[in-house]
Amino acid sequence: MPDNFTPEFSRIVKTDEMVSGKEKLVIEANEKERAELAKRFELVSIDSLRAELEVKTASNGEVTVRGPMSAEIVQRCVATLEPVPETVEDTVEVLFSPHVSEEDMPSNPDDLENLSEAELMALLEQPEPLVDGMIDLGEVVAQFLAVAMDPYPRKDDAELPDSIQTEEEADADKPNPFAQLADLKEQLEKKK
Repeated sequence: MPDNFTPEFSRIVKTDEMVSGKEKLVIEANEKERAELAKRFELVSIDSLRAELEVKTASNGEVTVRGPMSAEIVQRCVATLEPVPETVEDTVEVLFSPHVSEEDMPSNPDDLENLSEAELMALLEQPEPLVDGMIDLGEVVAQFLAVAMDPYPRKDDAELPDSIQTEEEADADKPNPFAQLADLKEQLEKKK
């Protein structure tokens, strides 16, 4: 994300100010935040977005964020572009560590190209950087929503318009070159 990115749904928690080392927080996006997130994720709407999170700090400074997230969203059907409502439910689970810096994380997809499968798996299991003891829980929930929603929403009764052919139909309409050769051979034999 660009350095000047401002999250639409931001709920900052300062982990170094937590009194007990463990807090339960309920966060919910308001109407404006949901509208802005819907624009970012190219959705028709987000009608609700809520998470009940437990933020727990370990003695080594690492912070675990865990809890259920739910949302009511409306996307466009991939076949008809009609609105498709969806209930999204997922469990947020992220480990943040002050021992990992943002420089340790890849900054663009090109950084991942030459990594082995083992290196990619290690990267996936690596904690997120905890910068200045602050975590934006709203952005964490927004990212989980983006990953959990159906990437190819489709209405139950959606069919492709008649003007669009499937690949098989298009192949059936193409003349078969071998059939054409057989016809030509037959015509030549009749002339003899």
